[in-house]
Amino acid sequence: MHYNGVLFLTLICFIAGLVQAMPVSKRGGGGGSLWGITYTAKDSDGSCHSSQQVQQTIQRFKKNGIKNVRTYSTECNQLPNILKALESAGDMKMLVGLWMDGSSKDDEEISTAVSALSKANKNLINGVMVGNEAIQGGLMQAGELASKIKEVKGKLSGFQVGTVETPTSFDSQLIDASDMLVVNIHPFFASVSADKGVSNLQQQLSSFKGKAGDKQVVVGETGWPSEGDNNGAAQPSTQNLETYVKDITQTDIQYYYFEAQDSDWKSGGDFNVEQHWGLMDAQGKSKISQFQ
Repeated sequence: MHYNGVLFLTLICFIAGLVQAMPVSKRGGGGGSLWGITYTAKDSDGSCHSSQQVQQTIQRFKKNGIKNVRTYSTECNQLPNILKALESAGDMKMLVGLWMDGSSKDDEEISTAVSALSKANKNLINGVMVGNEAIQGGLMQAGELASKIKEVKGKLSGFQVGTVETPTSFDSQLIDASDMLVVNIHPFFASVSADKGVSNLQQQLSSFKGKAGDKQVVVGETGWPSEGDNNGAAQPSTQNLETYVKDITQTDIQYYYFEAQDSDWKSGGDFNVEQHWGLMDAQGKSKISQFQ
């Protein structure tokens, strides 16, 4: 009995070791894969992805267990390209983004999106977001953006339409105008350490839901930079990125991880981290074991 017990214990330890060694994104059960990811359909230098590159990227997401993709605009012909790639991939959906900045280009964004979505398979769409931090960035006034949301709702039927803001910039007019609320929450900017990042995310999300009423709330961006300057206890590093990914994949939060690939075309931003949020570096190489 003692001998059999040792064999059994050895087997259990071996299996446990295999589970720990598996990339998190490949595990089943109550966690593992990232719920969603943000994707700009651009290379790190800002050049547009071709239809073939979009197809390859979507397949890479699927291989890693990611079933939801969020975009920010209609540029680079990405909407029809991504929809086509999702059809091929199967069991994946997207949150469509329309870039709003208060300029005359807003009407073009709306027209392009409405044209593409009117012919799209609605089962591929999680929602349509009119603007990303347009209020937070000082690009528009709340009433102006609320009117754009209502305009899109009037031109599209059968879709959840809303906008994306930070918890503090989600004006009541935007909440009233939106079918669903998508909120960007980055614990890095709350000056907490990476190992406390997901707890901070949950706290901020819970607080925001208090003013969201009965409307669906999804996290539109959350992540951790791999390079840049420290923000108090929040330190950019690949190890901390990996810690944050590991922790968030064990939650039941619906979120879009920010972001797929480093964006060298962006400016440094606060703490010089803007270019370094990607799961992949500028060459498309994965930074962490949980994403391949």
